[in-house]
Amino acid sequence: MTQTHRNQRLILGVTKKKPMTTMSGRYVMAFLMVLSLIGISSSVLPVRADVRAVQVEQTVHAVPSVRSTQPVASVEADVVSEAIGQRKDLLKRRAIISFRTGSGGKVVGTWGVLLRDHPSWIVFAKSQDGRVEATVSAERIEEELRAFPSGKLPESRPCTVLSAWTDEQGVSRVQTDCIAGPGYAYDLHILSDAMASALSSGTIRADVLVRENPPAVATGEGHQPLTLLATGRSSFQGSGIGRKANVRKGLNEQLHNVWIPADATFSFNKVLGGKITTSAGWQMALTIFNGKDLISAPGGGICQVSTTLYRAALLAGLPITKQKNHSLYVSYYEAHGVGQDATVFPGQQDLEFVNDTGNPLLIQAWSDGDEATVNILGIPDGRETVLTGPYFTSNAPEDLLVNGRSVKKNEIVWLRSVKKGLSAAPEQEVRVARYQSIPKSLPKRWEVTTIRNRPGDAVAAVDDLVAKE
Repeated sequence: MTQTHRNQRLILGVTKKKPMTTMSGRYVMAFLMVLSLIGISSSVLPVRADVRAVQVEQTVHAVPSVRSTQPVASVEADVVSEAIGQRKDLLKRRAIISFRTGSGGKVVGTWGVLLRDHPSWIVFAKSQDGRVEATVSAERIEEELRAFPSGKLPESRPCTVLSAWTDEQGVSRVQTDCIAGPGYAYDLHILSDAMASALSSGTIRADVLVRENPPAVATGEGHQPLTLLATGRSSFQGSGIGRKANVRKGLNEQLHNVWIPADATFSFNKVLGGKITTSAGWQMALTIFNGKDLISAPGGGICQVSTTLYRAALLAGLPITKQKNHSLYVSYYEAHGVGQDATVFPGQQDLEFVNDTGNPLLIQAWSDGDEATVNILGIPDGRETVLTGPYFTSNAPEDLLVNGRSVKKNEIVWLRSVKKGLSAAPEQEVRVARYQSIPKSLPKRWEVTTIRNRPGDAVAAVDDLVAKE
């Protein structure tokens, strides 16, 4: 065989029984780099081996940001010692990818990656000045994720209406085969580049924007499916056993899958279905009486359900015709919507709103641990809702007036603007929650936030408001 032919082939001599010397170890690392350059996995190399010579002429992977290739004529152990050290340092790197619904949007998933768990993502490339460098390959990351998707994001969960009926109180209800859930998808090319960049630079954290597939409920052949209009959330963490049971019963048994026909008025008390008694399955828990007294009664905690629904109706831009906040400031209702609560009591106080969307609405409600969630689904009609707040005496603008006066120390104010179509004039309203008193530290804990909700584009949630550090 001529020398020319010899230089065009990869020549490898292996002696399995010979102990590895320091010099041979350097050649092994050089050989691993050559394998990386030509795209061969290092796992094919025996753990202990004596490599006599390595020469190769091949195309290599370039740095991730370039996503191109360039030839490397030959690689020697003394040339690549610095790159071997680079590879060792890279294997210590980690990255945390946050999947967001938009720039500055909410995080719907995270993925923590240790590069040492993916050593094949590191390749060796020759730079313009002839040096060999260890780099993180976006192409290698993309190849692996295409073969083995990360599974870090929830998939959409569409549902179907199976049946419909009207209960004894005249409330329209349906049965569905599930609770509709959203799904999210990312661009694999963008994710690979972001991950390679974070691992290479050592910045650790990186954001990747995702596309949202909103929840959808099919209502029958030939009918447009209902999609998410708004979401309300609240937390009942710290509640007693009886109160937690009542909240879950109200969500899962009374409110879930209530159907609201077009132009109908929704009544929360009507949905509760008769008297609130222990014989009806309600448990004893503390309830506010006379505006100030806490007394144990059946159904204590029902207001957590009406509060969660109220927050969804606010964001959906629905006309709210009856609503009153609690007389006492209740800490349970602070999370996900400070100053946005709705008390109810059969025969005395109700939560009512009108379905003016021109199409039916479906309410889906559930509990997850100690978190309450209410979704309002319908057909988007082009309306946009803007909520701004919370405002207190300390941060309210001078021109913000409540019935012609300034905001009082015991009040929390939100501004709501509802625009029903691009050409329509926005409908402005001041929504005031007035309590006997509020914690002095409350204004210091919350920043004024503007939440925009336009179903069909992106659906916001009340928990997008910002708590101060």
